[in-house]
Amino acid sequence: MYQWNTWPTFLKLSAKGELKNYGIPGASNEIICRNICKNAESEDIVVVMWTGFDREHSDVFYKKNNFSEGQYDPNIRNQEYLLSLEQLYDRSIEHIWLANKFCTEKNIKIFNFLITILELGETKELQKFKPYLTIGHEDWPIDMDSFCLGNTTIGKTIKDGHPSPSQHYKYYKQIICPTMKIKPFEISDKNLKELDDNRS
Repeated sequence: MYQWNTWPTFLKLSAKGELKNYGIPGASNEIICRNICKNAESEDIVVVMWTGFDREHSDVFYKKNNFSEGQYDPNIRNQEYLLSLEQLYDRSIEHIWLANKFCTEKNIKIFNFLITILELGETKELQKFKPYLTIGHEDWPIDMDSFCLGNTTIGKTIKDGHPSPSQHYKYYKQIICPTMKIKPFEISDKNLKELDDNRS
């Protein structure tokens, strides 16, 4: 749920049944995992876009601001409570592992996608951490950030840093739909350009 159309918006156009979106802006992998475990039921299909490993979530912050904290910022934390990047990475892997294990045990089909290279995170610096839990991410489809490098915005470019609606649509059409074996909803380049141009 972002301020413009993203891949779940387009996925809803292909859904043959009810589609619920539990995404929140700035969500960490911890809160994504929790939303899956709280809401998914047997025989559901879960489509998840895991985020940067170094994002945080506080329910207090979310209730006050209606969005999650996003990137971990050591500059606003008491030094005693700082988390290392490796600890954030390990916690993120644990939550991804837990969500997938939960889905397997509950007979829930889960499709895993990544917004960025798992070891990159919000820092945009490649980390050399090795996961101690196997999540199989090496076999997942290309992450959205890497995909967008070769699929530029159709309409105007803004400095927000998030993929544009047209990039979200292309990822949905070229990556998500083939992975899920579903037919994409066709949207013309003209309409995608409008969606890009109407961003604030």
